[in-house]
Amino acid sequence: MTIVITGWQSRITEEFRQILPTKEVVIHGKPLEPNFPVTAERYFFCHGLLRPKRIADQTDAEIAEGLEVNFHSIACACDRIIETTDFARICIIGSESGYRGSFDENYAAAKAKLHGYIETKELRTPGQQIVGISPGIIEDAGMTLRRTDVENLERRKQEHPKKRFLLAREVAQLAKTLLYFQSDHITGVVIRMHGGLR
Repeated sequence: MTIVITGWQSRITEEFRQILPTKEVVIHGKPLEPNFPVTAERYFFCHGLLRPKRIADQTDAEIAEGLEVNFHSIACACDRIIETTDFARICIIGSESGYRGSFDENYAAAKAKLHGYIETKELRTPGQQIVGISPGIIEDAGMTLRRTDVENLERRKQEHPKKRFLLAREVAQLAKTLLYFQSDHITGVVIRMHGGLR
């Protein structure tokens, strides 16, 4: 069996690769490249682009790139996979920013669009699956570690019902379950990992 993974250097992907079945063939996929493989059995989309500036401060090129990376590249790749492979299972990492907003409004809008795509995409065969995961703040992810508003993060952690943020391995474990658990009824949904934060 083969799995294609995007976002190769993300912390979630690092954790995910460590818990894969040992005999799985793993391919580093880049959906923006024309040779992106569309005939594998499983796909894990885990790439994104978050800018430390509001949409009003982004150039037209930056806005276009954000939409391309965070939504369009994934949706186009999934369309091609679903057209080609009868038994493809797809898991996509979204973001709670798609529900709650983000300092980078372009990122939030693209993730909201991505969630809608997952929930409404029609599959071609009963053997196909498309699911999403919407994590809240991931404590050990690069997007969080690069932030400079440390006091704000600590305050938000203390206000969180769990008094902690997610860990990348928790997201990776859920992704593995969704991709390898043999149920064809878990599809067309985005599972929110917000820990009860309302």
